Amino acid sequence: MSLYSSFFYTLKAIKHASKSVKNIRSVYVQDQSAIVKSGEVTEFRVNLKITFEVE
Repeated sequence: MSLYSSFFYTLKAIKHASKSVKNIRSVYVQDQSAIVKSGEVTEFRVNLKITFEVE
């Protein structure tokens, strides 16, 4: 997986998480993977650790 795809999916995950988690301060990409079916990539996965501030 390229650096670009990791960046893209990290941004997408943070946008989704920020709908329910407020005050996100940082993110750590722990792992990334892709699912392949019939020779085609069908899914990308990014496993993140998100740091946020509790008010």
